[in-house]
Amino acid sequence: MSALRTRYERARRLAEAAGLDGLYVTAGANFTWLTEENAHPGGWPLWASVLIVPVDGDPALVVSKMHADIFDLERIPVDHVFQYVDGEDPAPALRAALASAGVSAGQLGADDALWLGDADLLAQVAPEVRLRRSSAVFDRLRAVKDAAEVEHLRKACAAHDAGYRRAFEVIRPGVTVAEAGAEVVRAMLAAGSGELALSGVFHHLSDRPFAAGEVVDLDLFPGSHGGYHADTARNLFLGEPSAEARRLYAATHAAYDAAMAAVRPGVPAQEIHRVAAATMEAAGYRQVWKIGHGVGLAPIHEPPLLQVGNDEPLEEGMVFTIDPGAFLARDTPIHIEDTVLVTADGAEALNRFPLDLESLIVA
Repeated sequence: MSALRTRYERARRLAEAAGLDGLYVTAGANFTWLTEENAHPGGWPLWASVLIVPVDGDPALVVSKMHADIFDLERIPVDHVFQYVDGEDPAPALRAALASAGVSAGQLGADDALWLGDADLLAQVAPEVRLRRSSAVFDRLRAVKDAAEVEHLRKACAAHDAGYRRAFEVIRPGVTVAEAGAEVVRAMLAAGSGELALSGVFHHLSDRPFAAGEVVDLDLFPGSHGGYHADTARNLFLGEPSAEARRLYAATHAAYDAAMAAVRPGVPAQEIHRVAAATMEAAGYRQVWKIGHGVGLAPIHEPPLLQVGNDEPLEEGMVFTIDPGAFLARDTPIHIEDTVLVTADGAEALNRFPLDLESLIVA
């Protein structure tokens, strides 16, 4: 069975277990996961891009003619594709797709990112269909990565590591944020990243020069490979760190180690946060953001969320961040963030760039 067909079977099993008649999937990460194609974002009335996955019966796809000409429809395991032209009413295509999939009535699960316009279109076309918010289904759908997905994330992390190496080569007092950011982007692209954007200190590529004594937040999200986004961070110290910076970094490193040691299949997701936060608190600091979040096709955080209240057990194959830390000053975090794979008996950090403080100091 192909990887995509395996994904459809997983979607059907999860939908059935939730008491649904199928899933109503619109443009976004779940659509991409099930088709390996990127529908333009925006939802109806910009575009109606809908994949219908019934528990019983064949899936159906509704896309504009433009999308149909872009997509590799022969690769997608969906035989029934219904098209419309931009400017036309997509209602007839959607009505035919629902009938083809056998779900003109019943309950269809939708994720939290569903656009109101898409929900309104469905209500007009099929008033006997009830949309159900089904975050529990979609949270589990992509949380465990297959081998191909893990490989994409490994390569994304390798691009991050290349970005850190270049940042440590070029960031010096007097060099501007924009100049350094451009060099980091070039290094990441050369290493295979498919993204141009950066975060942290590079959120605004300004002409501000770096200053001696500055603590630099190198957050290279969302460097990616094959559409899969890693999320990692390091600090760079332009000169000898202050005593407080050293103390906070030591606490952060200890919290990172404690969190990594706690990761293994079966452990509740919130336990990883609890362990790291307790380590920070013992050193006199407060962990004010969740210790980690899943990564993958979503442009930002996705399940599993390693935060208080999430008692879902970790599973082998999950990939998420470990990101302890605290603010040294306003908008100046000291943190260590790696992208981490849950293995059969623990965790593997997919990043290789050093964590020890002395390796992060520019003399």
